[in-house]
Amino acid sequence: MCVLPAMLYGCETWALTKSAKKKLAAAQRKMERQMAGVTILDRRTNEWLQGVTKVIDVVEAAAARKWRFAWKLANEDAAKQKWSTRIAEWRPPLKRPAGRPRTRWRDDITKAVGTRRWHTIARSVSLQDWCSRRLATNTSP
Repeated sequence: MCVLPAMLYGCETWALTKSAKKKLAAAQRKMERQMAGVTILDRRTNEWLQGVTKVIDVVEAAAARKWRFAWKLANEDAAKQKWSTRIAEWRPPLKRPAGRPRTRWRDDITKAVGTRRWHTIARSVSLQDWCSRRLATNTSP
């Protein structure tokens, strides 16, 4: 069970893109195959692997940790703002390059909540309600 912490170290600050989620899931499946002692040639399904190894889904865990971290950032005391809050809310003075903008850390949260002012919503609800909002909008995989 030491695989999950190693894979998810610092995941609270990742911008979880589709390609990042696919890479995480593929790495987890590869590790699960090693743990179960099977190869790709054995043609076992991902559900079978999940049932045998009983490892928590890495993508789900990363999304849950990210939402929990966002709630903690929003509910931090304004007088004692930590560096993590300042960095999360920091807007660089430069213009973004032309083309499709890269995914930001807060993009999936603002998309799920429906507003850019997700801080006020996170402050008004409990941690349990905030995390259930993520599950209701199904933003993870």
